[in-house]
Amino acid sequence: MTSKPSQTTMYPANARKLALYSNHNAPHHHALDARVMRLINKNRPRIAYIPAEILGSEEDFEKTHRHYARLGANLAIFFDPGSETGPIDWNDVLACDAVHLSGGDTFAFLTRLRRWHGLEVLRDYVARGGVLIGVSAGAILMGPSAEPGLLTGDLPESDAMDKSAIQLMDFHFWPHFDPARRLSSGQRRLLQRLEHLHACPDGAGVVVDGEAIELFGDVKVTELAPQTSLTTG
Repeated sequence: MTSKPSQTTMYPANARKLALYSNHNAPHHHALDARVMRLINKNRPRIAYIPAEILGSEEDFEKTHRHYARLGANLAIFFDPGSETGPIDWNDVLACDAVHLSGGDTFAFLTRLRRWHGLEVLRDYVARGGVLIGVSAGAILMGPSAEPGLLTGDLPESDAMDKSAIQLMDFHFWPHFDPARRLSSGQRRLLQRLEHLHACPDGAGVVVDGEAIELFGDVKVTELAPQTSLTTG
């Protein structure tokens, strides 16, 4: 299924190669995984892994490594963008065929990426033809802002936090969408202003290839502010 992009452009649209997963370990991803490998279009591609958080990242890296190995890819690099000891070198990441942004706390991930200009680096990587793969929080941050993280229960460090994200696409991504889950009043108010939202349950995902937006699984798309029917159980 294909969704029309909205008119606001924040990216070199013809260069974009993006894959967005709600949950990388959910079943029924075969078609999405195959499409991602075609998007990379390399024999045994090298992929860099960037964790949202260090806590628990080794276990997730191993699971993700096994997942890509089954697809014929090599998760070759574990890269921590949140070093507090000094400037970091992105060159090994940028030399990879694809970059994987893990799941975790959306706002903590945004802070870690900002520390050493990660948003700008990844935006330029995609503009130069690199493939960016995001899972949950990582997928949220590929959009205009980190605000959909509030819908999954993540909280910013302060209300004044700059929530602008990598801005590779002009729709918001809502992972782990469950129409039966009841939202708080604050979450419902947020939904009324998150325009062009892709609500994605586990087992589903989105691929962006140039200007084409391809939907895999039961992704709910709203062109304007979502209606009540999307938010109630």
